[in-house]
Amino acid sequence: MATYSRPVAYRFRMTFGSLFVGLLLTACTDVADNLPVATTAPPMQTVYLIQPGDILDVKFVKNPELNEQPTVQPDGRISMLYAPNLVVGGRSTEEARSALDTAYATELKEPGVSVNIKGPVFWHVYIGGQVTKPADYTNSGPLPSLAAAIAYAGGVLDTGDGQKLVLTRLQPDHTRKAYIIDYWSAVQGKNPAGDIQLAAYDAIYVPKTGVANVYTAYNQYFKQFLPNNLGLNFGASLGLL
Repeated sequence: MATYSRPVAYRFRMTFGSLFVGLLLTACTDVADNLPVATTAPPMQTVYLIQPGDILDVKFVKNPELNEQPTVQPDGRISMLYAPNLVVGGRSTEEARSALDTAYATELKEPGVSVNIKGPVFWHVYIGGQVTKPADYTNSGPLPSLAAAIAYAGGVLDTGDGQKLVLTRLQPDHTRKAYIIDYWSAVQGKNPAGDIQLAAYDAIYVPKTGVANVYTAYNQYFKQFLPNNLGLNFGASLGLL
């Protein structure tokens, strides 16, 4: 994975394919541009979602001889003794623990499984549309503000509408909520509160100037370029606040 050097070292990856084939894109929904403003978005303390390349530390309380540290493969699967083809990509460690507990219950009376991530835990924020470097940005440090994230993506292109950015935020039930952001007002000091703190797994879309329904454009963009990425369901039908 390439490193993009800025004030904080961000790793990013151009993501134009599916990483998790087991997670399907749900139908897109046209929604009028009456989205709530992003300053009303509550900060979400989302749990970490397992990613390809993660190393899991799987332990069995009563059967330590079965302990393993499988690496999550590009398709989001792991292979263990009694779970040879288990999908964990896009799931929380608790969901992975439950799935392993079920798989090993066919061989063990009380599996007593625990699952943790071995090594640093990274957050992900995707920035797409009319920016210089659309990408999945990831780091283990503090999450950036909106302005900082756009700066890491090289800024808004001349063709972009900085007054109608779409932010979607992942919810605990894996759905997403959509908000509208006036980026220019935030960075020009007219509305400093608009430079919101991002949350893990946020997706930001910068539409082209002149687009009538930016949410529809958002759905079309992620359906075309990111049909299924990082377990985030970018094109999913969104509930609105």
